[in-house]
Amino acid sequence: MTKAQSVKRGITSLALLSALAISGCSSSDPNANLPSAVKTAGVPDQPSNQMYKQNTQTGPEILMSAGQNNGSYNNMRRSVTRGALPEKNGIKLAEWVNFFPYDYPQPRGRIPFSAMSETSQTPWNQNTKLLRIAVKADDIKAAERPAANLVIFVGTDGSDLALIRQSLTRLAEKLTKQDTLSIITSSGDKGVLLAPTSGAERDKILSAIGKISSGKAGKDSERLAQAYSLANQRYIQGGINRVILAGNSGFNAGFSDIPSVQNFFSQQQGNISLTTLGVGVSKFQPSSLAEIAYEGNGVSAYIDNIRDADKVWDQQLNSTQTHVANEFAMNVEFNPSYVKAYRLLGYQSERNNGAASKGAVVTGQTLTALYEVVPAGGYENWPGEAYGPIYTPDSNSNLRSTKEMAMVHIRYKQPSNGASQRIEMPVPATQMETALNNSSKDFRFSAAVAAFAQQLKDNGATTGKFTLNDTLKLANDGKGSDQFELRGEFIQLVEAAQNQLPSSSPIKGTVK
Repeated sequence: MTKAQSVKRGITSLALLSALAISGCSSSDPNANLPSAVKTAGVPDQPSNQMYKQNTQTGPEILMSAGQNNGSYNNMRRSVTRGALPEKNGIKLAEWVNFFPYDYPQPRGRIPFSAMSETSQTPWNQNTKLLRIAVKADDIKAAERPAANLVIFVGTDGSDLALIRQSLTRLAEKLTKQDTLSIITSSGDKGVLLAPTSGAERDKILSAIGKISSGKAGKDSERLAQAYSLANQRYIQGGINRVILAGNSGFNAGFSDIPSVQNFFSQQQGNISLTTLGVGVSKFQPSSLAEIAYEGNGVSAYIDNIRDADKVWDQQLNSTQTHVANEFAMNVEFNPSYVKAYRLLGYQSERNNGAASKGAVVTGQTLTALYEVVPAGGYENWPGEAYGPIYTPDSNSNLRSTKEMAMVHIRYKQPSNGASQRIEMPVPATQMETALNNSSKDFRFSAAVAAFAQQLKDNGATTGKFTLNDTLKLANDGKGSDQFELRGEFIQLVEAAQNQLPSSSPIKGTVK
C-alpha cells in the first residue's frame, strides 16, 4: 500500500479554569474569539535556527491525536547502536521529546485534560527562555484498571519474530485472571494460535507464544476480520476491548490501499479499539501499520527492544482508549510586554496537512511542547527570520493580565455530541525568573532531548557552544526515577553518538 505522508516552582495548572466559563466566549461558539491558527502536519522539519517568529495572533497550532508517532526516536536509537548517526531529515524533535513518560498532573473535575507550564533559562542560549507546556488526557487509576480482552494478530511473514515473542512474553507477565488473550497469526491453516484464554493460564499462553513461527497461509484480511470477531465474542462491558496488530514495517494486514482500509473499518461494529505495533522497524518511514491505525482511529506505536515493550504494554493495560476528545488543538498567545519572539521546537513536520487532526484523543494520552522565547527588552539579534505582523494587544486580546507572559489556548470537541469546548491557561511572567537548577527534572530532561535532536540535526547551528557534554550533564540532572530505564538508555545513546563524531565536530565536546 502507499506510504502515508507525540509540585515544582514555576508550575501552573489549568485544572482551576473552567472549560465553559471563559470571558469573551459565547455559549453558541466557544471558539469565536480564539486566534485563527495555522495547522501544522507532513513536510520535513525546517532547520531549527529558522523558526523564530515575532508575536502574532496566528501562531501555529499543535495537533494532538491518538496516532502519535515515535518512529523517529526508534530510528535514531537503532542507527546509533549500530554505529551510525541518524539521517538529518529523519530527526523529529517533537517525537523525541514525547517518546518519554513524564510526571503530568491529573485532570480534575469535568475537564478531560490537565495542563501545566514551566519556564526557565534555555540551556543552550543564555539570552532566551524555554517554556515547557505539558498536557495530559484523563486516564484510569491503576487500582481501577478494568478487565482486558486483547486479540493479537501477528504478521509472521517478516523478520523480528524473536522480538515479537519476547514482547508478548512481557505482556503475558502483566495479565491477570480477569484478562483474556487471543493470538492469531498469518501462518498456519486456521490462523487462531491461541483461543481466548484467561491471563491466569500463563503456561498455556507462553506455550502458544513459543509456537509463533514465520510463514504465511490464508488471507491476512480474513484473519483480521477473524480477530475482530473474536474480540466481539469475548467483549467485556466496561473493559478494555482491543485488537492489536503486530509486525514489521511491511506488514499491511492484507490491505492493498487506503480505500480498502477505510472500507474495512466502516463495516466494523461494536466498540473495539485498535493498536498497531511496528516491531523492529528498520527504516524511518511511515509504515503500513501506522496508516492502518490512522484510518481505524487507533493508536500506533513501535517496539525496538524490551524496554519499549514494557512501556507499551503498561500503556495498553492502563488505557481503555476511550475517546475523551476529538479535534484537539493547542496554540499559545505571547504577551509582547514580556516576549519579543518565539520558536516552537519541532512540530514543523505537521505543517500544511490537516490529517493529524482526524485522530481522537484517548484516555491517558500526553503531549509536551517546548517554546524558546526571546524576552522583550534585550537580545536584538536572534537567529533566523522574523515574521509579521507584530501583535499589538487590543480589546480582543485573550491576555487578561499584564502579569502573564503567555496564554495557552486549548480547543476540542466532546466525543458524545460534537460540542466545541475551550480551555485557557495563563502562564505567569514570574516563571521567566526561574533558574535552570530550580526547574523540575522533567524540564531538564526534556530540554536535554531537544538539545540532542537539534545538535544532530544542524551540528550546533542552533545550540551554539552547547556540546554533547552539556547535553549529558543536563540529561543526568533530569534523569529522576526512570521507571522504564528509558532515560538512562538515552544518556548511553548520547555517549555513543559522541564517540562516533569526528574530533572536529563543534558539538562533540570532550569524550570522558
